[in-house]
Amino acid sequence: MPTCPHEHMSELSPRAAIIDLGTNTFNLLVFERDEAGLRIIQSAELPVFLGKGGIEQGRITDEAFERGMQALRMHKSAALEHGVTIINGFGTSMLRNARNGEDFVRRAKQELGIAIRIIPGDQEAELILAGVRQAVAFGPQPSLVMDIGGGSTEFILATEKALMWKRSFELGVTRLRERIPISDPITVEEEARIAAHLDDQLEALYAVVGRQEPHVLVGSAGSFDSLARIVSAERGEALPPDAVTLTFTALEFDALKDGLLRLDRTERLKVPGLPEHRVDTLPYALIQIDRVLIAGGIRELAWSRYALKEGAAVTLVVERLH
Repeated sequence: MPTCPHEHMSELSPRAAIIDLGTNTFNLLVFERDEAGLRIIQSAELPVFLGKGGIEQGRITDEAFERGMQALRMHKSAALEHGVTIINGFGTSMLRNARNGEDFVRRAKQELGIAIRIIPGDQEAELILAGVRQAVAFGPQPSLVMDIGGGSTEFILATEKALMWKRSFELGVTRLRERIPISDPITVEEEARIAAHLDDQLEALYAVVGRQEPHVLVGSAGSFDSLARIVSAERGEALPPDAVTLTFTALEFDALKDGLLRLDRTERLKVPGLPEHRVDTLPYALIQIDRVLIAGGIRELAWSRYALKEGAAVTLVVERLH
């Protein structure tokens, strides 16, 4: 089990909080320990766009810096309302790569008393898997976990008993959007350009899935959260608020992808289940999922509501109990 960042594990109150500081969103999880291990009290997401305007230059812009600090203030306030005394911060791709990422960490500690550990991509992948395992049942056959962030995408190959392979790729949707701008709506030529770029960057992944032949793609985090709501809406039903997983076929995904990629931004804003802060990055996520499905010959997908922050919470609970 991976090591979690807070240096005072023995001081953890029964109720604690995790903040996952992503490139696009800052995500809060308030939880407590009980006899069963973990009980989630609140989960909340705030759009921050920490990588906007600076992700490919390796710098958090002044405007993004302030948006991030404001989101931390709001999440801290919400956590305190639930009686939390310890807040654990986890920084991912944008904070890893930005020259002023450590400046953000220092200011968060000085002004808000929030300790943030910037974690490497490999550890991020381990925590994601720990979270996904709480929502999705793994079997003896390998499953491929895919977590699409704003700055990076994590892939983890795992069975019910083992983590077989993991890798973090700097192919998050915000990074791709700045790297390869698209028209509105995206053109077939632009789709092909993005696909070619992904195929070039994901050769190591394709080699592994070619050998191990995972039977299902398990998606977690923001883009897949939106996709699960869209799939449910297409089926004529709402995604239950307490649902932690949803399965669907590659055929369902293909039909949705083809339809969504033909929409312009105004039309995407009207898609049930798609929040406004994911409207601009959705095409990049859809193309990336599609390339992975094709490379692996995968025909089944599963969504996991739980990802990094839940994995971090589970890890904190396990470490505390031991």
